[in-house]
Amino acid sequence: MNGWNGRILWVDLTDKRSYTESLPLDTYSTFVGGKGLGAYLLYRELKPETDPLGSNNILLFLSGPLQGLPGVMIGRWTLVTKSPLTGLFLDSHCGGPLGREIKNTGHDALAIRGKSETPTTLLLEDDKVSFVDAEYLWGKGTQEATRLLHDSSPKNSAVYVIGPAGENLVPMATGCCELAHQTGRGGAGAVLGSKNLKGVVARGTKKMSVANPTTFNSLRVIISKRWNDKTDYGFKDYGTAVLVEVANERGQFPTRNWQNTFFEGYESLTPSETEKWMTGNHLSCPHCIIRCTHSYKTEDPSNPGTEVESTPEYETYGLCGGNLGINDAQSVFKLNYLADDLGLDTISTGSVIGFTMDAFENGILNEDEIGFPIRFGDVESALKLMRKIAFRKGIGDLLASGVRSAAERIGRGSEKLAVHVKGLETAAWDPRGKRGLGLSYATADVGSSHLRGWPQTTDKPDASALDVIESMVTERDTKILTDSLIVCHFTWHFPLSREEKVQLLNSATGVQYDDNLVSLFGQRIETLIRLFNINEGITRNDDSLPPRFWETETIGPSKGMRSFIDQNDFERSLDLYYELRGWDKRGVPTRETIRKLGLDSLVS
Repeated sequence: MNGWNGRILWVDLTDKRSYTESLPLDTYSTFVGGKGLGAYLLYRELKPETDPLGSNNILLFLSGPLQGLPGVMIGRWTLVTKSPLTGLFLDSHCGGPLGREIKNTGHDALAIRGKSETPTTLLLEDDKVSFVDAEYLWGKGTQEATRLLHDSSPKNSAVYVIGPAGENLVPMATGCCELAHQTGRGGAGAVLGSKNLKGVVARGTKKMSVANPTTFNSLRVIISKRWNDKTDYGFKDYGTAVLVEVANERGQFPTRNWQNTFFEGYESLTPSETEKWMTGNHLSCPHCIIRCTHSYKTEDPSNPGTEVESTPEYETYGLCGGNLGINDAQSVFKLNYLADDLGLDTISTGSVIGFTMDAFENGILNEDEIGFPIRFGDVESALKLMRKIAFRKGIGDLLASGVRSAAERIGRGSEKLAVHVKGLETAAWDPRGKRGLGLSYATADVGSSHLRGWPQTTDKPDASALDVIESMVTERDTKILTDSLIVCHFTWHFPLSREEKVQLLNSATGVQYDDNLVSLFGQRIETLIRLFNINEGITRNDDSLPPRFWETETIGPSKGMRSFIDQNDFERSLDLYYELRGWDKRGVPTRETIRKLGLDSLVS
């Protein structure tokens, strides 16, 4: 094979053993890698209703066909598991060199099952697998744990660890790769914690080969030159922070638990105000020419007087800034640093804190229940609540499972304040500012993710969304390819075209994909994941939007907008989406679709 090793490394933490599974080329050409290969393995291995925090759940650390090759924009990897937050399929795509190093050990993926009796770190060195005692790391934050593991590991190893939130089985817990990159959504960190797995360290020396070096290298030169010639949008200098202004101008910025789509005073969160604290982009992904991860000086909120580097992305500015009514950049930096060190998803955690602030201000929760007053704009209370969530103390134990669970337990009308789809809190782009975006949230496989293909329009939802749904499907198929190659998401802005992504796949591996096969591939992976989620109880009723997105915006660029013109247009758009996917009106893939996609041998 070229581009693939043809081997999966399986590790059983219970028995402290490992073995290698060989996969045929047909499996790789059908499922590619990353998200696609992860969907195949999770569906094949996991029985329905498996406890996400039980020993039978599996963790899949995946590379794609491009990792380990001399390319650009490929310094990422994928983690697939069953989510403890939603109970559904979860794929999380993370920056950092872990995928490359796993690939260079001679394996395309690391698959972990079972549970260690004591805290353990897994160390991979080519074909050698070691189970290393991690008692001394248990309880430590991701920053300290990462540095300690580098001190005790082979030079140039890649390190991925969880923090206290994962150890305490918080369903919003993340893991952290090389200080600045997180497996952010859906609680993969809690799955590691449930297995007493503090982290994974990998170092490989194998070199990968390319099927067509001339084409592959030519693409690398073209891509690099295109980015070097690019001057607009501020991405080169500031990364995703530039999107704060973009989102506000579009009327899509989450404000005070999604009450509004425009945040007054947002300018204090934009690069023109924050660049004075920038320390550079040295923590960006390897093999990257965009280098969007920018660091900012701030004070460690757990150690006053200690200067640290915080690496907030746009989503954190949205959910831990505007969504909390906080327009002070240093406060956002501190919230981001604390969340990263504790191992918490800033999107879900910011949403939970915003929900709590909203419930307090509306008299649904009182000071006795929370332990202190918490109003929009109060960063000290937000930091305090974040710690309570990570350690499951007091009300933090109730909030740790996300806004859906919290609203169900609290009641009293709090359900109207809970902004999520299928249990996953919504990312920082309000669908009341973009026609059809709400359908992407409603149908996303993991829940309310912004990374599942957007309709190709700049129009507001002031007319029917039916005309933009087909473009959403096309973009979702492209994103599934992106996440299976594990090419950086920001290649949409180069742009790195869909055709060029196909050329990268073909030249690296020797397979012969074309545009039609990309569409078939996207439909195959989305359908397989839909079948997985149906086995977990998902129905058409779950493809819905939270009450807040049906409220009419009263201010800003999206004034007068709801996510759809009416419920009927939403339902018609959903019908069309199902039809384009080859599913029936219940959202269930038909037998003919399953057969056409080559899934009949896998799906009983």
